[in-house]
Formats: sequence, C-alpha cells, structure tokens
Amino acid sequence: MDSLRPLLAYAPLFRNLVRREVRQRYKASALGLAWTLINPLLVVAAYWVVFKFLFGSPIQNYALFLFVGLMVWTLVFGGMSVGAQSIISNASLVTKVRFPRVIIPAAAITANAVIAAAMLLIALPLCIWLQEGSYAPLIALPALLIVAFVFTIGLGLVLAAVNVYFRDVEHIIAALGVPWFFLTPIFYTYSTLPDAAREHEVLIGILHWGNPIAPLVICIQDTLFFGTWPPLADALYVILASIAMVIIGWQVFARLEREMAVEL
Repeated sequence: MDSLRPLLAYAPLFRNLVRREVRQRYKASALGLAWTLINPLLVVAAYWVVFKFLFGSPIQNYALFLFVGLMVWTLVFGGMSVGAQSIISNASLVTKVRFPRVIIPAAAITANAVIAAAMLLIALPLCIWLQEGSYAPLIALPALLIVAFVFTIGLGLVLAAVNVYFRDVEHIIAALGVPWFFLTPIFYTYSTLPDAAREHEVLIGILHWGNPIAPLVICIQDTLFFGTWPPLADALYVILASIAMVIIGWQVFARLEREMAVEL
C-alpha cells in the first residue's frame, strides 16, 4: 500500500491522460465515439453470417453471444495492445516530466476499458431480456470484470516496459492478434465444437488452459449470456492469474522504469 500512496498525488494527471486517450482515438472523425460501437457491431455482423448461417452454430441468440465475447476480447487484448504502445507513444512526456511512469499504461488501458464499458451497456439489458438461465449469477459479473481489468493492467505493464527496450513487442502482439482471436472461444464454445474436434481432448485442454483469455471469456459468457455460474476451475484460474499477473507486471515495470527516459 505504501508504494501506491504516492500515485494518489498524480490522480489528476491520470484522469487527464484517460480523457486525452479517449478523445484522441476518434479525433476529427465525423461519428466520434460512436465508432466504439460501430466497429464491434460490424465484426459481430460478419461472424454472425459466417458461423450462424453458413456453419450452423447451435447457440441461440448467436449475435449477442458473439458480442459478449467480443466485449471481453476488447477489454483484455485491446487493453494489452494499447498498453504495450503507451510509453513509446508518450515518449516526449516521459523524457521531459518526472512522474510515476506506471500512470501512462494504466491510463491507456483504462481508456480502452471505456470502449468495453460502452459495449457492456448494450449487452447487459439484452442478456437480461433474452437469456433463459438465472439472473443470480449476474452478482458475480462485477467481480469478474474487475478481475479481467486487473489481469489486463498487469500484462499491459509488462508489455509497456519491455516494448521500450525491444520495439518488436508491439508488432509481435499485432501479429498474434488474429490467430489468438480464433483460438479463443468467442464465436464458439468448447461444448459446441464438432465431434471430430472434441476427440482431441489434449489439444482442447491446451487451448483452454494455455490461453489466459479463454477462461475469462468463458466465465463472463456463462455469467452474463447463459445465466449460469461460471465453472469453479475457470473462476479460480482467472482470479489467481490476475493476482499473479499484476504482481509480476508491477515488479517488471518498476525494475525497467529507471532507464526508460534514457532509452527513449
């Protein structure tokens, strides 16, 4: 806690950075913040046509199912992507002003979370209206979203720090984006995979537990879309992963922060 107290003095700077990140993302565009919803809706429409009508997914209210998964993906992968680029993008600020550098990736990730929050505002009432499960699991939703955000902060801190010294990091993340997306259960569930795919239990287990975003998506889909309690193993996984990731992220960033201004 003592290491966090000095950051409170920079709360106004944090708020200003978040506000600037949100404004700059859609600066000079005619629709402005509306793009935060237009982009994911276009993606949902495309995958809805492909996987519901062409491949016949058995999941009911499939477009909404996709939208919920895409919301989690936007929060986590989008957050780690902007976090990785944040220090480089604010190089002039880092080299000229003395302040805790951790504020920069934290602000970038928080600004990205605004997009996910806008998606949640659409998904939540629709899920409440259309789901056939119980409303009780929604009690766990705020905690799961916090866990997802904490995990993203931790991973974003690691990537932001390492990217200062190894500029290939952000390009690696961009290259991994598409295959990582398809290997995450966003437009399918493991139970609805074809029989031929489900025969490869070891591979599915690797895709499930080796991909930290997968249990997050599953937990939030179950809670918000299906109206069921998330599997205990997945819930424990995401909680422990978020705690471990934020500790690792904080330590790595603190160690690499010292020479950032020189490196930039």
